[in-house]
Formats: sequence, structure tokens, C-alpha cells
Amino acid sequence: MDQSVETNPKPLRWKLFNLIYVFFYFPEWFWRTPTAIDIGALVIALCVFVPLHFWAFERSGREVMAPMFAMEGIALALSPFSGYHGVFHIYACVQAGFMRPGKLAVRWIIGLTIFYAAFTFLSTNDGWQWFNSAFALVFGVVTGISCISAAEGYERMRILKRSQHVERQHARLAERERIAHDLHDVLGHTLTMVALKSEVASKLVERDPQRAREEIQAVAEAARAALADIRETVYDMSVTTLDTELALAKHALADAGITLTVTGELPELDARQSKALGLSVREATTNIVRHARATHASVTINRAGDALEVSISDDGQAQTDTIEEGSGLSGLRRRVREVGGEASVRVDNGLCINIRLPVNEAPLGAT
Repeated sequence: MDQSVETNPKPLRWKLFNLIYVFFYFPEWFWRTPTAIDIGALVIALCVFVPLHFWAFERSGREVMAPMFAMEGIALALSPFSGYHGVFHIYACVQAGFMRPGKLAVRWIIGLTIFYAAFTFLSTNDGWQWFNSAFALVFGVVTGISCISAAEGYERMRILKRSQHVERQHARLAERERIAHDLHDVLGHTLTMVALKSEVASKLVERDPQRAREEIQAVAEAARAALADIRETVYDMSVTTLDTELALAKHALADAGITLTVTGELPELDARQSKALGLSVREATTNIVRHARATHASVTINRAGDALEVSISDDGQAQTDTIEEGSGLSGLRRRVREVGGEASVRVDNGLCINIRLPVNEAPLGAT
């Protein structure tokens, strides 16, 4: 697989944030003063756990089995010492939640729960330890199951990114073939003519200087015409258009289990507006997969007088507090403003992005 494709979308800040739960280990020390042995045991455990925690965040599927067993082992090893060792059992259940498929994750969460309950039953008669273990058992199941849902979201993101990468690779290859064909058509005949006329001019330069000057002038005119053709070809090379991005979005969402419906007809847009709308569709597609947990998305295109209205919506579970400017929506608004339009975002039975811009129709004969 191409290493340029990100295969694990779990960000570093999540790895750091999830370490905060280790502090649940310490409240017991306020009424059960730890000994030097208790402190030493925790230090050794953390030296093993912290690098293991960061390593596990880079893994998924069956690769999380090793850190899962290790974290459960840390919980058992710390049980004779002062402190809430059950927090490491919870971390083990979190790793179990990232097993794939989801049914296997459920089995491992249940297995860890039964194992930890049996260990507590056989190893202690302390009522406080029983209370601590009961909390760890319940919280471990809850967090483990929630991580199953998170893992499914990561999997959808991986599928989307791989699909987008493949589609864009195919688009690049097709564009390279088109460019090669266009350049051959544009330059092949012209360069052949330039070569022939240059040879003729070189032979006539002494015998018929006037004819040689005419041939050289023809070469210059052909070169200027070829330069104009090349500029036009380069101008047409941009593949980021609303049409192409809608097609890519349909394939990418289908790979993530989301159907896309497009209604309405597109007017002939100029290149800048078509590119801005295409990039907006691309950003909206990413947000739908990342945040929405949707099964269906729609793009509605409506011509209202001299304005074009484009609405991109889904039937997911987006919440207002999940819509962050840093997610790319600020860039979407900026691109739309640059072509004279405006964009708004709202939550209405899912995420809905509305774009309105004046229509600058492509000039006749534009490609």
C-alpha cells in the first residue's frame, strides 16, 4: 500500500488525553498512605504502560491483542499494592474494543470482564477492593463497547481515504494520458512543419534571401500559434471541477457504506466557480464520513435566477459542538467567498451545508 495514505486517523492529542485516566489510580492514596513499595510498583508499571499505550494507538485489529493482555497483566500485578489498579483493566477493555470485526471485540470484552471478576473473587475478601473491582468491571464494559463504535468510525475513515487516494491516482493517470495525447496533437504537426521550413530556409538563405525570410516568418508564426495552443491546453488541465468531485464523492461514500443522491442540473460554470464548488463537495464528503455516522447523503442543485444554490446534507447524528472551524469548514467558506458566494452550516437531522453564489456562465466555446 502507498505509504502516503494515512492508515491510522487517531490523532496524537487523543493519545495524550487518554493518559488522564491514569490519575484515577491515586485517590485511594488519600486514605491509604502508600509505602515506598507501593510507589515503586506503580513507577515500574507506568514505565511499561506508557510506551505500550502509545504503541497500541498505532495498531488496530488483532495487533491490539498484545497490549490488551499486557495492560490486563499490569492490573493484576498491581492488585496487592495501594491504588486503584482497576483502571488498567479499563485500558485493556479499550484495546479490546479496537479488535476487528466488532463481534470479536465484544467477545474479548466479555472475556476480560469474566476473567477480572474471577480474579477479584479468588484473590480478595476486602469490601473496598470489591467496590473498586465492580466499578472497573462496569466501566470497562461501557468504554470497551464505546470504542467499538469509534473503531468503526476509524475504519470508515481509512476506507474513505484509500478510496479517495485510488480515485485520484486514476484521475491523475487519465489526465497524464490526455495531456500526452493533447501535446502530441498540438505540437506534433507544428514541430514537423518548423523543422521542414527551417531546413528550406537554411538552403535558400544564399540563393533566395527573400524566400528564406518568408520561410523564417512562417516558422515564427507557427511557433506563436503552438505557444497559444499550449497555453490553452495547460489552462484546461485542471481536473478539480464540480462534475469530477461529485463522481469521486459518490464512489468514496459508497465505499464507506453511504449512498449519495444528486438532484438538479448544473449550469455552465466558469472554471473558478466549478473548482470552488468541487473542493467544497470534497470537504463536505470528508466531514460526512468523519462526523456524521450517516447512511445517506444528498446534493441538491437549484438555479434561482442569477444565483446557484447547492445544498449538501446527510441523515447522520452530527451535533452542533462537533462542527469545528478547524475541520475544514472555514476553508470551504473562504473558497466560496473568493468566487463571490456565501456558505452556511447548520444541524437539521444531520449536517447541512448551503452554498449560494452568483452564476458566471462559461463563455461560449470554452472547454
